[in-house]
Amino acid sequence: MNFFNDFKKNLEGQYEECTAYRELCKREGFNPFNDLKTEEDLQFVPFIMTTSFKRSYGSFTKLLRVGVDGVYKWTVSSSTSGDPSIVGRSKEDIENLRKFVLEDEIRHRAERDYECTFFPRAEEMKAFNRGLFLNKVCESYLGNIVDIYTYLEQTIFLLKLQDGKMVLDIEPFIQYIKEHNGKNHRAALGGSTPLIFKTVLNLKEKMKPVELGDRAILHTGGGGWDGRKGNINIGALIERWRFVEEVSNFLGIPQENFTDTYSFTENSFTMTGHYSREHRDYLFHVPEFARVIVRDIKTLKPVKEGERGFIQVLNAYGTSAFAGASILVDDIGEVVSYTHCPECGYKGMVIKLLGRVKGTEAKGCGATLGGDGVGNN
Repeated sequence: MNFFNDFKKNLEGQYEECTAYRELCKREGFNPFNDLKTEEDLQFVPFIMTTSFKRSYGSFTKLLRVGVDGVYKWTVSSSTSGDPSIVGRSKEDIENLRKFVLEDEIRHRAERDYECTFFPRAEEMKAFNRGLFLNKVCESYLGNIVDIYTYLEQTIFLLKLQDGKMVLDIEPFIQYIKEHNGKNHRAALGGSTPLIFKTVLNLKEKMKPVELGDRAILHTGGGGWDGRKGNINIGALIERWRFVEEVSNFLGIPQENFTDTYSFTENSFTMTGHYSREHRDYLFHVPEFARVIVRDIKTLKPVKEGERGFIQVLNAYGTSAFAGASILVDDIGEVVSYTHCPECGYKGMVIKLLGRVKGTEAKGCGATLGGDGVGNN
């Protein structure tokens, strides 16, 4: 696997097959066949903003690399605003997503004998609000991610689809933590950040803390750090350090046993991070089969270590049906290191996620990008 060569091939294909992206490149004066010669040139690759995939923007079909008939399925984000992102994927794209999610999971997966999650079963998550869109199946992107995770056969799923709604059954969770209290079992917990946090805050008022021990782990994923995910809204931003401290204290799981996975609907891989007491945040490892550029909010130039900005993700794989090779996210990140993780020794780029752009920063971004959903480097 050679990322640069594969990315160049992917971008050249996107340039040829997606008229909208080719026009963007022409406006930017960039041609991947002539201007992408070394890894240093990656910073000049034009990007498409995630907002361009929003339903209201109406460009998701224009951002395809295939005809609508060539789409295997549409994947949709779990929007809290009622304006989800819609991305058309090929069967090959789904297989690449599966490959890289599994690689990321294997790299960070801790052994477990028991498991309880604040997610529904994958098929129920994919079935939730599933429908037909332009004559193809349209289903949850997160559901497709969950479908790849390798849960234990006896895993307890706390969210259940009933009468078209997701219902949280909290009693099995209470029984689970009581059953493993003080036994130091290899017990795993995970799922939706807002649901876990809200549940712990409620239970700490009703019962004593438990001690699951230093072999227990807690893994979150799917976002929701702004306190909202899909139709879940706990009414407040969730600070990562507070989430870890509150949940760690109540469940008796060491803070170093907390991990979180980051992805978004317009992307083709996941990034997992482990919690750092020193940084009071998760340190996310950028995998070797991808690249991330953090761009200054005002200048859009790549930042140095310790600086923050917009996150741009470069995908060499898994975007054969849509223009997803170079995506700018409305998330703010900070470069911890370009070379290694300061805590676990991982060799590669490490970032922190600081939240979404908002307020005056969002307006500034819109002005810089011309308000048309595509960017000038």
